[in-house]
Amino acid sequence: MRRTCAVLVCICWLTAMTCCASWAADRKLIIAVLDRVTWHDLLADDVEAPVMRGLAEDGAVGLMSVRTARGAGGGYLTIGAGSRASGPASTKRTNVEGYALQNTEKENGVPASQAFKSYTGWPAGDNVILHLGMGALLRHNSRAVYPLRLGLLGGTLRRAGLRVACIGNADTAEAIHREIVCVAMDEQGLVQLGSVGSGLLEVNPSLPYRRTTNVESFVSTFRRVASPADVIVLELGETSRVEEYAQLMSTSAARAARKRAIERADRLLGRVLERLPRDEWAVMVLTPNARKLDADESLAALTPVIFYAPGEEAGILTSPSTRRAGLVVNTDVAATVLEYFGVEIPRDLVGQPMARKAVEGEGLERVAEDIARHDVSETARRWFFRAVPAISSIVLWATAFLLVLGERAPRWTRKVARGLLGVALSLPAAMLLVSLRPMAAYEVVLAVASTSVLIAFVGGWLTGWRSGHVLPAVAVVGLLAYDLLKSQTMLLWSPFSYSAAAGARFYGLGNEYAGVLLGAVLMAAAGLLSRRELGSWVERMLMALVLVGIVALVGSPTWGANLGMALGCALGFGVFALYLWRSRPSVGDVAVVLALSLALGAATIAVGVLVQGAEASHIGRWMVRLQARDWTAMLEIAGRKLSMNWLLVRVSLWTGAALAGLAVLTAAVLARPPALLSELKERPWLVPAVTACLVGAAASFLLNDSGIISAALILLYGAGSIGYVALSAAPKTT
Repeated sequence: MRRTCAVLVCICWLTAMTCCASWAADRKLIIAVLDRVTWHDLLADDVEAPVMRGLAEDGAVGLMSVRTARGAGGGYLTIGAGSRASGPASTKRTNVEGYALQNTEKENGVPASQAFKSYTGWPAGDNVILHLGMGALLRHNSRAVYPLRLGLLGGTLRRAGLRVACIGNADTAEAIHREIVCVAMDEQGLVQLGSVGSGLLEVNPSLPYRRTTNVESFVSTFRRVASPADVIVLELGETSRVEEYAQLMSTSAARAARKRAIERADRLLGRVLERLPRDEWAVMVLTPNARKLDADESLAALTPVIFYAPGEEAGILTSPSTRRAGLVVNTDVAATVLEYFGVEIPRDLVGQPMARKAVEGEGLERVAEDIARHDVSETARRWFFRAVPAISSIVLWATAFLLVLGERAPRWTRKVARGLLGVALSLPAAMLLVSLRPMAAYEVVLAVASTSVLIAFVGGWLTGWRSGHVLPAVAVVGLLAYDLLKSQTMLLWSPFSYSAAAGARFYGLGNEYAGVLLGAVLMAAAGLLSRRELGSWVERMLMALVLVGIVALVGSPTWGANLGMALGCALGFGVFALYLWRSRPSVGDVAVVLALSLALGAATIAVGVLVQGAEASHIGRWMVRLQARDWTAMLEIAGRKLSMNWLLVRVSLWTGAALAGLAVLTAAVLARPPALLSELKERPWLVPAVTACLVGAAASFLLNDSGIISAALILLYGAGSIGYVALSAAPKTT
């Protein structure tokens, strides 16, 4: 009986594998790399690229975030690994990421196969392309604190019985540039088919970089490998060479050279595709690295990606990694290729398969609109991320100084400081409101400035200039809750929110606005409850449920998707909630809050995994890794968060803003101005709210990789509110 069952299992397995192999054999894919360009370059009116435009019109298009690669270089490595990777620093002659040779070439007089074995310890076998820098790349990336296997895409395809070829190089007279091999190679740095040797090049003295692709050699190589190969990775080469020499050219000359390079690459791709059956071959065109911007440019570092597949509808690309239509990340490429061939995606591959989304009109029009908004958002973001912490620091330090002076401070200085505090507290809400429609960068700056002044003025006017800090807090809480639950449009385009170009966050609630939410909720609650006591048990429970609901909103994988800040909110709100039942909470009470906060965080993770599945969010994927690799996943995340936070503490302007907030609270405690003490008697909930802000800021700082930013913003609301109330009290006249 057992033998019969075993035979049946084998037959079923062989049948399934045969079906899968047959299905995969009907599909072939070209990955064409056009490096160091932008959509602005491809869509320029004076650039003729009919082949790529045709693929874009018939296929799906999108913007690709390429800043997920760590350190210098690594764009090609990241695509091949499906996880963030980087390359060692390059010398003038040796670019380690591109240090690959044909098996017929020699390195310092030694055959490439012999050099490869001496560098890696592995035999080259019958592979025709060998990455001689593989040992250095493995050593350089060995300390990654997340899943990373170089060559995972090529290795997975090979193990699935699919053959991978690589054609082309971007060599210059100064250095070898065969980074394209990093996309096609397996985990040992080997590629079965193709050519990356110098025979693909020819000399062209009219070009600044002197070398260009020999079209006939390139095309003949492609035709030779097209039949046996299932996946062919092409380096179109020209634009990479322009980038290497761009710093030696004037801006106009570099732009002209880039234009000619795109047009030559387009003609080369056209020659490759002209004889291929369109119902068999899919084509993906992508840019692994963003080019350096010219002096007169201010563009988001997002690169083009085009994916034409036979039988698929045109549209725009998206993926679970971004949850944003028209935007993907470079780690998604490997998962997309594997899914296209029906190959199981390995766990160590952190990217997610791209999907197509239909849009009204043409996909290229949508891409053009999106990249224009990203350009503006990134420009405004760079300005505001310097201005907001700088303004906050100045205003808070001035407030601390005035609190120390007490009644000796002139009346007009108090009024000015209070007005500036109101504006600073209103900036996050203003930056949400101005994101509702597209604007030019200078319009965004003017709109944010005027809107924040308006919110601050209305808040002061409605409260008789005594509680002007409450309206900015209420406004930003309402806007964030509405946007998270409805469409996240404001968060999508706010210059204080996501940075798609930096690859930091693409959906949910970032640490910036999560910090704003935590501080603003506490200050709004303190302001709304300032002149009353919560009497009944029902009222206390309702307030506690509202706070729990906000924690769930921040931690939910569907909405906030920010576990670290959800825990920070849980701790901060928990301390505030203690005061609903205790006038002086004990250490035991705080311990209970800590336990409940951890339980709430665990429940958030469990609900996310149950509702969306283990692979639907980064929290779910972390849980899978935790099960598979014991506690190393937790240690990896902790190490990454600590290193990032420590870096930001040392270099970020937000550190100064956080210290200024603490200075205000310290001045209030030590100076104990009589006017402030009098005001606090009328506002009994302000001290519990500020105490909760301190706890929430400390927790957020420790639990997030950019915790200093969220901590500084929480303290801005806590210290800013204390300062506003303290300075609103009129000093005694002598």
